[in-house]
Amino acid sequence: MMRDLVYVPSTCKIEDIETPALIVDLDKLERNIDRMARFSAESGVNIRPHAKTHKCPIIAHKQIDKGAIGITCAKLSEAEVMASAGIKNILIANQVVQRTKINRLASLVRLADVMVAVEDPGNIEDLDAAARAKGVTIPVVIEVDVGMNRCGSRSVEETLLLARKIAASPNLELRGLMGYEGHAVFIKDIEERRARCAEANDLLVKHKEALEDAGFEVSIVSAAGTGTYDLAGRNPGITEIEPGSYIFMDTRYGGIEGINFEQSLFVLTTVISKKGPSEAILDAGKKAVTEEFGLPRVAGAPGWELTKLAEEHGFIKATQPACELRVGDKVRLIPSHCCTTVNLHDMYYCCRGEFVEAVWDIAARGCVR
Repeated sequence: MMRDLVYVPSTCKIEDIETPALIVDLDKLERNIDRMARFSAESGVNIRPHAKTHKCPIIAHKQIDKGAIGITCAKLSEAEVMASAGIKNILIANQVVQRTKINRLASLVRLADVMVAVEDPGNIEDLDAAARAKGVTIPVVIEVDVGMNRCGSRSVEETLLLARKIAASPNLELRGLMGYEGHAVFIKDIEERRARCAEANDLLVKHKEALEDAGFEVSIVSAAGTGTYDLAGRNPGITEIEPGSYIFMDTRYGGIEGINFEQSLFVLTTVISKKGPSEAILDAGKKAVTEEFGLPRVAGAPGWELTKLAEEHGFIKATQPACELRVGDKVRLIPSHCCTTVNLHDMYYCCRGEFVEAVWDIAARGCVR
């Protein structure tokens, strides 16, 4: 069941939206969700989409309605939003270590089946103590560093030590392992990406096999992002994948060979100043669209390109030939990074064709704790 949908009059068009605004092409969004669901059905791997991309319970419910087993969150606060909206199966693919946060997590598991990643013996002790005080059991997965050089166990011996520590903690339940081959997801060449992904996934499966040889049950082996979803998803040792950006896409993923989802997310802007035939200023800057992966790309205005972003202004320049733009015209930008751009906005304007069908709250916007 969908939640928190705000419908707007059927006569409302995209051109009526006040800008800057985040717009979603619903037909493309739904086709992207359907395509990932077909991959899950064909490959047999479970899909646990990453909610850090959309931060919207409505989209999470749409993904689950199409077969996703649950949702991945980056932070505890995101998980709280999703659980409050009725999402029942959540993986926090990160460590929760502060005492106050651990207490919140222990309370949250009363509302939903919330798993959390662990990599530190002391953190395991703190989680067990908080769960015991609340009278609950906290499910955990051991994170393995498969090449990101970020969080996670860096040896089989360390993983076994952590598993034994969890087994000795009465209020924790070991569900399995997770590892993210994020260092491979943006490799453009598909064969190079395949090799790096296989190397990472095989390492994760090696840790799984070591745990099973030691007598531990490993029901979950979670991996992958949008750039490696199909590669990791076909590895027989991986049980679930965590793609996020596939629902929206962006210019960076748009340049990755073999990742053929549709661009469904745009930042809608307005031309507020025209400086001769070849220069114009938009009303969207760095506070409306991020640029850490490069400048956004202009869509739907042939011959124009974005050259610079200030705080509140975007500078576009015409190349030849270019369509005519006037003050008041709408221009769409394709973000270079959909996840961080979404976090700048409060709502999605959801459109079919030129009409706005609904407005959805980005309920977990700013949930970084």
